[in-house]
Amino acid sequence: MSAKRTPKVSRLMEYKTMVLPALALALMSQETPTKDYVNTNVDLKMKYPADWELKREKLSDQLRFKVDGKQVYVDLMGIEMNFPASHWQEVTREINTNNDRAVLRQWEEEFLGVPLLLTKVRDISKADSEITITGLLMSNRPQRFLFRLFAPDSVSIQAEEIWNRVLLSADTVSGKLPSEALTTGQQGGGTTPPPTSDNGKTHVLRPRDMAPKNPVLGSQRTVLEESRGTFLYLPEGWTRESDQINIGATRVVFGHGIGDERVARRDWLQACGRALDRITRVESRVEPELGYLDTGCKGTHLLRRGQKDGQTEVQWVAYGWKGGYFYHLSWFGTELEFKTAESQLATLHNRLAISSE
Repeated sequence: MSAKRTPKVSRLMEYKTMVLPALALALMSQETPTKDYVNTNVDLKMKYPADWELKREKLSDQLRFKVDGKQVYVDLMGIEMNFPASHWQEVTREINTNNDRAVLRQWEEEFLGVPLLLTKVRDISKADSEITITGLLMSNRPQRFLFRLFAPDSVSIQAEEIWNRVLLSADTVSGKLPSEALTTGQQGGGTTPPPTSDNGKTHVLRPRDMAPKNPVLGSQRTVLEESRGTFLYLPEGWTRESDQINIGATRVVFGHGIGDERVARRDWLQACGRALDRITRVESRVEPELGYLDTGCKGTHLLRRGQKDGQTEVQWVAYGWKGGYFYHLSWFGTELEFKTAESQLATLHNRLAISSE
């Protein structure tokens, strides 16, 4: 006699058969060799055909396969997004429209008991027009599962069907439904170490690859864009004037936008490139690994020294991203000026945030 299925497993199986199009309901053949994809950060695992290629990248993973000889790939990542579903869909639609991509459809399905927000767009800027399908799982997790399927238009329907079969194999790593909260020990990133004392000063030993349990934003809140209902948080003493943020004699160029992590990083790299054009020779360059800031934003900075008009110029270019919003900061000055500004810049980077709350 087979073991009796628990209610939780029954619910998981029930949800898996409710959500995806009828074309995808046929599971992958048991004879097809598969491999396991596991992402503990988003608490999700699934099986994919063994002949697919899995590539691990800095900000995401990528599965690659071919349909009728044409390359298809799926980006897989975790994203911190605590805004309502309607906000995510609005931002996604605006990003694609601003980049001259046609939004064909936006809809919502139920997957593992929670909403799966989907957007389908067509990009005709390429020789073979491309279809992109984005899906965000609205799970009760610090990082939510996000996928983006990219396929040539001519094979996009087949590619979508194949990917849907892979999605049907998905399950949580923890065994809990995505709607259920995880205990501290079940979080993919582990737990936050306790503060330690050093000569009377308290330092929180939090690795940069782990989001802060209690994010700290700047104490000053001002309207950033009234049309979008967004606010800018700045540390005490800082003021904003158009495209600059200032405190005393320290003036920082400020830019912002909406997009995913790759868009944010590309925007930052462009700012770094503009800074490079200011100097004739690079003397030194330091770029810490991408990590979490006190605000919960992901970000990093570039510290570069180079020759300009026979003198050394110090360049500090930083960025942060969270929940579809990003910003970049640029400061330039002499070594003496940097000694004064360094701690101010670090505080600004760690406490600046853009939010709809």
